[in-house]
Amino acid sequence: MRENFTDKEWTTLLQAPSQAIIGVVLADRVDPVSFLQELKAGVAIVAEELQRKDIAGDLAPLLVSGIAELDAADPLKGEQLLLKKQFEILGLIQTFKSSKEGRDLAIAHLQKVGASLDTKVTGAQASEAKQWLMSVVVKVAEAYREGGILGLGSSRVSDKENEVLRKMSAALGVDY
Repeated sequence: MRENFTDKEWTTLLQAPSQAIIGVVLADRVDPVSFLQELKAGVAIVAEELQRKDIAGDLAPLLVSGIAELDAADPLKGEQLLLKKQFEILGLIQTFKSSKEGRDLAIAHLQKVGASLDTKVTGAQASEAKQWLMSVVVKVAEAYREGGILGLGSSRVSDKENEVLRKMSAALGVDY
């Protein structure tokens, strides 16, 4: 199934989880500590997804194994690799002129992913891959409680994150 995609399209698919993290962490204006904790949680969630063996479908497990192969080729392992990924995402975020630009680019990336999946694989395969990616996005958004004081009055997903999640799901063409 990998052969259905050009190298550029495949790279775009493999970058989708990182782009999803960017979109979510840039949804809210939060203090630097909260921002970094949410980023760290997002990278950890994607790493956990790479360990799963129960992902449904044909394409989503192939994407997971593709990302895992890239990680396996990296000389860093474990916590060092996770930290490297955090710094890579931070480096990319620093290139944006604004949080809105970063969010918009992440959503545009997911639109490319959705369009590529819609034209290169069966509807069922595309749907499974999109659903998996959206589940990762939601886990990232839910990973760090937003607002409140000492956890009181906080919510799992902020209103601004919900807005980004709706835009991401629309970009992928799936329900949220």
